Amino acid sequence: MEVIWVLSQAATTKVGYKMTKKIEINQRKLLISGFGLVEIIIVGAIIALGFMAIISFLIFSRGVTFEMGRRTEATSLAEEGMEVVRQLRDDGWAANIASKAVGTNYYLVISGSSWTLSGANPGVINNLYTRTVQFATVYRNATTDDIEPTGVEDPDTREVTVRVSWQEVGRSKEVVLTTYSTNFLDN
Repeated sequence: MEVIWVLSQAATTKVGYKMTKKIEINQRKLLISGFGLVEIIIVGAIIALGFMAIISFLIFSRGVTFEMGRRTEATSLAEEGMEVVRQLRDDGWAANIASKAVGTNYYLVISGSSWTLSGANPGVINNLYTRTVQFATVYRNATTDDIEPTGVEDPDTREVTVRVSWQEVGRSKEVVLTTYSTNFLDN
């Protein structure tokens, strides 16, 4: 009887072992299948974040490109303003440059076939930009003849500032170019 009991105990243990193993395998399958669902959710979130990042980058780069286009156009208008002031200087320093009030905003206007400086604002350029030209007095050191903030006024030199300004998304933007203009032609 003892042998039978050992056999039946061995048989029961073996069956119990098989059942325990089967339960463990089923639990692993459940864990694995749940883990796969978590992976799918995480991968989906990563892909969604990636798409949102790409779309944000495209929107940002479009805005930067748009802003740089406007800034480039404003810079071209400012450079054109400097060229016009140089031409006016060459046409006659006394009439076109020296006679203009210091610190006053002037506007470049085409009159007939030539440019002039006007105190009246002709309106916006390209439905967006306002361009002004302003002259400032230049002072020199009496000993070294260097340009200084104070000293002896130089009647044959003016500081020229061309400013192009515009509104963009409710903010004021501007491009400013500054140079010195001299009466080197003595006219």
